[in-house]
Amino acid sequence: MPAPYVVALDPGHGGSPSSDPTVLWDPGVVAGRLIEKDITLDLAFRLKALLEKERVKVVMTRTTDRYLEISERWNLVHAAKARLFISLHVNAFDGDPSINGLTVFYPRAESQAFAQHLEAGLAAALQRFGVPDDGVAPKPELWVHSDIPTATVEPAFVSNPHEAALLTHADFRDAIAGGLYQGLLLADPQIDATYQQMLRVEQVRAARLQAEQAAAAAGAARIRRWELGGLVVAALLLVMIGLRARRRSVRARRRSGRRGRRRPYAARDGHVRPPVRDLSEVKK
Repeated sequence: MPAPYVVALDPGHGGSPSSDPTVLWDPGVVAGRLIEKDITLDLAFRLKALLEKERVKVVMTRTTDRYLEISERWNLVHAAKARLFISLHVNAFDGDPSINGLTVFYPRAESQAFAQHLEAGLAAALQRFGVPDDGVAPKPELWVHSDIPTATVEPAFVSNPHEAALLTHADFRDAIAGGLYQGLLLADPQIDATYQQMLRVEQVRAARLQAEQAAAAAGAARIRRWELGGLVVAALLLVMIGLRARRRSVRARRRSGRRGRRRPYAARDGHVRPPVRDLSEVKK
């Protein structure tokens, strides 16, 4: 089985306030009931589900509401040997609620093509929702230690009333995940190639298992036929033995009957005389 393709997802922000002042937390952008840390975690899980159907191994920097430093997030990504990395966020602009649209940022030139593939997938998926495409932009202060294709995705503005309303709907969030999924497939065809290799290996294994099961069933059927044939032969032998024993018994009874009866002695004149028991009687 080929090694799975590894993709890392980073749900931005995280953590909640507590009574301990030393515990850090970062909710991200908050707009009414919309909190960035919750949106990004939900989007990550939706994208993860799509990728896992493609047999991709998905590594998430967090799966719960917890705070992580940027360095901790990158260490998790690096340790997982991920080949592509997406950090999920939503955007906001104070003072002008009309600002809207999706943007994909990349840390250095090596990741620009990756960001463009993600932007293309998102633009196609969100077009029907009326979300404009603001393209890609460099942001070198993000993920400065990244050595794999990396992008920070901001698909909508929570400060924009229209896009904030869209973010409350599951179909819009599914569209974001679906657009990123398509962008990932465009970014590296090896994702689908690995999936196809896994399918072929599984098909070969399934065919081999089916053949082994068929051979085992055929062997069991032969054994059952042999057992049945043996029972038939044994039954015939018992019948033959029984018949032979019966014939012997009949013959024995006939012989014993002949020995038990004496034939009368008939004289020439027709009178029956008793058998001679003593030679002196013959002389008389």
